[in-house]
Formats: sequence, C-alpha cells, structure tokens
Amino acid sequence: MNTLLPRLYQYIGQQINGSLQEKSIFICWLSLPIYLLIGFGCLAGLILSRWTEEIYNPLLWAGVIWGCSATLFWASLGYFGAQRAMSEDQGQLFAQLTIALFGVSGILSMLLVGPFNLVTGIVLTGSILIGMLLFPAQKIALIFALSIAAILAYAVTISLGGTHYQPLLEPVHAPAAQLWYDLMVIVAATLIIFKDSFTVAALTSTWRHREARTLLQASTDPLTGVANRGYATQVLEQAFLHAEQSGKPLSVVLVDVDHFKQINDRYGHQTGDLALQLVAHSLRDTLRDNDLVGRYGGEEFLLILPGSDAQNAIGIAERCAQALRNITIPGIQNQPALKLTASFGVHSEHASADSSPGDMIEKADIAMYQAKRAGRDRVISSDRMNPPR
Repeated sequence: MNTLLPRLYQYIGQQINGSLQEKSIFICWLSLPIYLLIGFGCLAGLILSRWTEEIYNPLLWAGVIWGCSATLFWASLGYFGAQRAMSEDQGQLFAQLTIALFGVSGILSMLLVGPFNLVTGIVLTGSILIGMLLFPAQKIALIFALSIAAILAYAVTISLGGTHYQPLLEPVHAPAAQLWYDLMVIVAATLIIFKDSFTVAALTSTWRHREARTLLQASTDPLTGVANRGYATQVLEQAFLHAEQSGKPLSVVLVDVDHFKQINDRYGHQTGDLALQLVAHSLRDTLRDNDLVGRYGGEEFLLILPGSDAQNAIGIAERCAQALRNITIPGIQNQPALKLTASFGVHSEHASADSSPGDMIEKADIAMYQAKRAGRDRVISSDRMNPPR
C-alpha cells in the first residue's frame, strides 16, 4: 500500500499533465468501475430473484448486458488509445469522441437505473467535477445540459403517464425488493464516492506537487541548484524586515570565485560550470539550516545569514573559504588539477530605516572587491576595511 498509492498518484498526475489523448485514456479507465458495478449488481439481482421473486425486474437483464458491453467497450477504447500513437489533431478528435461517448453512455445508464436516486446524483456530480478538471469547461457543460434535459424529459414522461417501465433503483412496494434496492444504492454510492474522492484527492495532490515544482524552478538557479538572484533578493528583503522588527543582527556575504574567467579560458566552459556547481554545493553544505545561499551573478554568490553579527558572519565566511580550498577538480588534456578559491566580502548590521537590503549588498560588494585587491582567497568585513587612500 505504501508504494501503490504513490504510483497511482503518479499515474493520475501523468494524465492531468499530459495530452488530451492521455486524459481521454484516463476517462476510459475511470468509467470501468461504474459499468462493472451495474453489470455485477444486476447479475446479483437476477440470481437473488430466483428465491425472492419481488426483486425481479425485466431491466435486470438489460443491466447485465449493458454493464458487460459498456465495460468491454471502455476497456477496448482505453487500450486502443494507449497503444496508438496519435498526432495532436488525432488526439483532439479522440478526446472529443471520448467525451461524447461518455456523455451518451452516462445518460443511457441514468435512464436504466433511474434519474431520481442517490447513485445517479453522485455519478452525475462526480463526472461533471472530474470532467471540468480534465477537459474544456464548455464541452463538459454541454454533457451536463444534455443530462439535465434527459432528466426533465423523463420527469415529463412520468407526469403524462407515458412510461412503461420501472428503472432499477426506483422505489418499490415489496419489502424484500425494496431492501435489495436500498442495499444496492448504499453499496454503489459508497464505492462511487470512494472512487471520486480518491480521484479528486490524487488530482489535488498532483496539482500541489506541480505547483511546488513550479515554485522551486522559479526560485532555483538551474545550473547550481541553489536559489537564483530573484529569490535570494526576496529572502533578503524578508530577513531585513524581520531583523528590523526583532532588533536582531543580519549579515550578508558576497562570494566571488577567483580567476573564474581564466578557468573558463583554460579548462573550458564545461569545467567552469562544474566549478560553479561545486562551489554552490560546498557553500550550501557549510551554512546553517536557516542561512541561504543564492547565485547572485555569473560567478558571484550571496550568503544571507539571519541573526549573525559581524564576528559570527566572519567565522562562517572563513569556514566557507576553507571548504572551497578543499575542492580539487582533476585536470584534463595534460592540464594540472584545478584548485578553487574565492574572495569574501562580509557586511553586518542591525537593520533600521536608515539602511536597506540594497545598501547591505553594496557594502558587502565593496568589501569583496577589497578582498580581491588584497590578493584574493580571503575574507574581509566592511567594518574592518582599510580606509581608502
């Protein structure tokens, strides 16, 4: 069960994120339990009617035939759709055919079992809901309108005394038959509610995962896997506001990989990309859980350290610098092994209305460039910079 549910959720997610053809195949498989239930329920009624004649209804035979035929039809249509490669136009045609047949078969089933009962109401509501989630609203609305029209036509026919048959789940006067039909309604309604609830839950879970994945992609640098500049800036603004309200210190660190242009020129851009990935992962692994590393520019990274004063921030930056010194990339094509270093600029302050996140980054940037001018591979804090000459 621990692996079955995730696999089912994954399958449903593939359908809802897939093409019209895949969504139509999903509808085919989703239709099978409904018609299996009709077929087996009517068969059970026929068997019981041998001992309790009041249960017998001539439409039970029609229910068995219809349930078996519809089950085979939807299984065949689903298999056909799954096995056949379709172009976009063919997939759209297949979807339109599936929706139309689903509507027609649903209306026929409704007239067979009866339009005025709990099961029909649940099937109609669930089918419309799931259909709206998967297909264009106007097509599903048309099916809904046709279903309501069929119900109204049936109601008018009854009122005029023109009906000559009794639907399967209509109330009857015989106690034994009424007990059997009530039992069928309860069982069918329970199973259909379970099916629809599971389907909607799976669709909702899929959307949540897709939304989380989209948010992650929008906030993550695709090369390094750390936060991108936009997300890092947003986090810094939130951290600045929190620091201003709480009175706690806030630190930022700008990191620039030393001689990165020479790495690209000498070792190639593939090695340069690998170097950035290793630097990002090393910085992320060295920081605390509530800290954030983001790629701020080409070879620049921004570290956001909430609650860290200058001394603490310098210590974190020193650990990061040492972690980068431990990185070695094997040389290729007779090139020597590549050792990585970086220059760190640290700025810490108690946030106030006199400053801003942009001011903090600017001061860290000045400190970082002084670290480069001082020989690179070092950490310099803005409050310990040499005065300009």
